[in-house]
Amino acid sequence: MIRAPALSQSRLALLLSWLLPLCIYAASAHRDAWFWDTGEMDTVPWILGIAHPTAFPAYVLLGFAFSHLVPFGSVAFRMSLMSALAMSAGAWFIARTVDEEHGAPWIAASCAWLFAFGSIAWTRGTYAEVHALASCALAAVIFFALRWYRHGERRDLFATAVAWGTGLAVHPVLLLAVPALIFLLIVRPATVRMRDALSAGGSAALSVAIWYVYLPLRSAYVTAHALDPTRALGLPVGGPFWDYDHPSTLAGFVQLTLGGDFIRSALHAAPGYHLGFVRYAREAINEMTPLGVVAAAAGIFAAWTRDARRAAALVLFGAPCITFALEFPPESEPSRYFLPSFVVAAILVGDAGALFVRVLPRSRVVTPLVLGAVALFLVGENRWIFALANDEDARAMISQVQRGTPRDAVLIASWLDAPPLAYAAYVEHSLGARIVVAAWLGDVAQRVPLWTQRHAVFVVGSSAGSVPGYRLVAPGKGSVLAKLVHR
Repeated sequence: MIRAPALSQSRLALLLSWLLPLCIYAASAHRDAWFWDTGEMDTVPWILGIAHPTAFPAYVLLGFAFSHLVPFGSVAFRMSLMSALAMSAGAWFIARTVDEEHGAPWIAASCAWLFAFGSIAWTRGTYAEVHALASCALAAVIFFALRWYRHGERRDLFATAVAWGTGLAVHPVLLLAVPALIFLLIVRPATVRMRDALSAGGSAALSVAIWYVYLPLRSAYVTAHALDPTRALGLPVGGPFWDYDHPSTLAGFVQLTLGGDFIRSALHAAPGYHLGFVRYAREAINEMTPLGVVAAAAGIFAAWTRDARRAAALVLFGAPCITFALEFPPESEPSRYFLPSFVVAAILVGDAGALFVRVLPRSRVVTPLVLGAVALFLVGENRWIFALANDEDARAMISQVQRGTPRDAVLIASWLDAPPLAYAAYVEHSLGARIVVAAWLGDVAQRVPLWTQRHAVFVVGSSAGSVPGYRLVAPGKGSVLAKLVHR
C-alpha cells in the first residue's frame, strides 16, 4: 500500500492562510439581498445585466457563472460566497508572497490572517462587493510581479499581465498599480527583452478587452428583446440593472466605462491633505491594530535594507490608493479603497517578522505566535460582523411592498432602496408585474401623471422632490411606502 505524502508545514500553513478566512467569511456571509451597490451586485450578475459605471464586466460575468453553478443557497448568498472566496484567495496570495520571499510559512499565514480579519477586509468578504475580487486580483499582481522581479521567468511576467488586465475589468482601482509595475520593469537588474515586454502588454490589453466586449453586445440584446420593464413606462434606454448608460452606442460605452469622476480623481489625486491622512492612520490602526501598523512601518525599513527597489515597488503598490480614496468626491465609502494599502501592509509585516527572526533566531516560534495572536484579537474585536449575516431590513421592505401594493404598481425608489426591489423583481420574480424605477421622485415627476392613468404609483423609502397636483399618502406609521394620489 502506497501512503499519500504527508502535508508539509509549508503547505499546511498556506492552506490555512486561505481556509481559515474562507470559513469565517462564509459563516458571516449575508444570506439575503441588501441595499445600495450590494443589492445591485446581488442582482446584475444573475440577470446578465449592466452595472453602474465603470460596469465591472469581469465581476458581472464571473458572478453569473458562479451564481448559476453553485447549487445551494439564495442567489444573494452565492454572490456573498464569491466575495468570501475572492477575499480569502487574496489572503492566500499575501501568504505566498511572504513565504516565497522569506521561507517562513507560519509568519506568512499570520500576515494573511492579519489582513483577512480587519473589519474592512472582513466585511467586504461577506457580501456582494467588487472590491473583494479587485483586492484578490491586486494581491495576485503583486505576487506574480515580485516573483518575476526575483527570478525573471516569462510565465510570471505574463501571469502579472493577465492578473492585472482581469483585475482592471473587475474595477479600475487596478490602474493605480501601473506606477509600481512600470517601476519594476525599469529597475529589474536583468534587461527585459522588448519582445517579452510587448507581448506582456498585449496580454494585459487583451485580458481587459475580452471582458468589455460583453457590454455593447448585451446592451444591444437587452434593447432588441425589451428585457428592461421600465421601457414600458416610456423611460429612455440606459436604465439601471439591465442597460446602464446603454453602452451599445459609442457615447454610452464611453460614459459607462470611463467613469469620469473616477478617472478625474485618479489623475488629480496627490498628497497634501494632512487631516485625511490622520483619518487613514485611524483606519489603519482599527484595521490592523497599533502593533500591526508598527510592524508594517518597520517592514518598510526591513524591506529597504534587503532590497530597496522591491521596497519602493511595494510602497508604489500601496500608496496611490490612499490619496485617491481621500480625494474621490463621489465616494460615500472611501475606506474600501484603502484595501490595496492593507494588502501591501500585510506583506510588509512579513518582511518585519522575517528580519526579526534573522536578528533573533530564537524568536522563530514566538514571532508567528505573536502575529497570530494579533489576528485572533481582530477576530474577537470584529465578531459583530457575524450579526450582519441575517440582516432582514431589505427583506422586510420587500415584504411590505408585496403586501401593500397591487401586482401592477410602479415603485419609485432611490438608489439606496431600489436594488433589493430589483432583486425581488428580477432574481426571485416575487413582485409580479410591479415595475421598479430607480430614481428620485423629482427626477420622474413629469412622467408620473401619465403612469397614474394605468398604474398605482408608490414611493418606496426616502423621497426627494414632488409632483405638482399630487401628494404622498403613507398607509400607516412606520411604513416605507407612500402612495401618490391627487390632491
